[in-house]
Amino acid sequence: MDGVAKKIRWSRFLHEQSNLGVIVPIDHGLTMGPIQGLERMEQIGRWIHHPVITGILAHKGLVERLGCQGLLRGQGVMVHLNGMTSLSASPNRKEMLTSVERAIRLGADAVSVQLNFDGTNDASNLVMLGRVVDEAHDYGLPVMTMVYDKVETAREEPRLLRMRHLMRACVELGSDALKIAAPARLALLPVLLDGIQEHTSVFFAGGSKCSDEEFLALAREAVGRGATGLCVGRNVFQRESPTTLLDQLWELMREDSGEVPEAPVPFARRASGTSSQGAAHFLAQSFDEAVK
Repeated sequence: MDGVAKKIRWSRFLHEQSNLGVIVPIDHGLTMGPIQGLERMEQIGRWIHHPVITGILAHKGLVERLGCQGLLRGQGVMVHLNGMTSLSASPNRKEMLTSVERAIRLGADAVSVQLNFDGTNDASNLVMLGRVVDEAHDYGLPVMTMVYDKVETAREEPRLLRMRHLMRACVELGSDALKIAAPARLALLPVLLDGIQEHTSVFFAGGSKCSDEEFLALAREAVGRGATGLCVGRNVFQRESPTTLLDQLWELMREDSGEVPEAPVPFARRASGTSSQGAAHFLAQSFDEAVK
């Protein structure tokens, strides 16, 4: 990530000692309506200042309301620029809903876009991203791209190859950070990270609400394999007691940063775990053999 302005702003999304981040997206209301955990502002206020959280991602209207209530103090603020409701006939076609300039006026430290690739909208997605990156970088704002492959693929290998291609396309257009879904088998995380995490921040999504054990397993594996952190929403705000899980995640972060040296370090950052020949060699092997 080049440019001093981008670096300063991006640092607000990372813990100083570990350079790891936990961003909580709360943009679901536009897509899915007032879902559990996001019905009222006071629900967000119960967990938003937890020390493990480094940033909040939201649409412009919610950023303005949270800011007016003083709930964004000390947080990295990421304004989401595009979207579409699930009520639409084409929910995967995300449209630009605001501008980079408007995000700056709201106090944004970064902007984000979501690209759902369904096999018919590649051109519009890429044109949108290219324009957003150009405008954001003119203002010194980092761009995070949420990359989702909506094409159904039965086999793991072509699915991972497609995802790697989409990730690379977003990097080629200048994305500073990517948010992606983890593969069903966490042992295959290195395939997605190989050759990317060296120069681009990668955050893994939490997806639908899962158990505490599943969530923490994802956290350990993702960051342990070289990811920058997590970008998780429903696994935070839909829990009966969000702070309980956030406390556990915070302990992992503190251990990784060396604040608790006597404890084990399950959250330690390390190489992506693929062979020296990279993801292509990894994919060429039998998947069953590769993840033993």
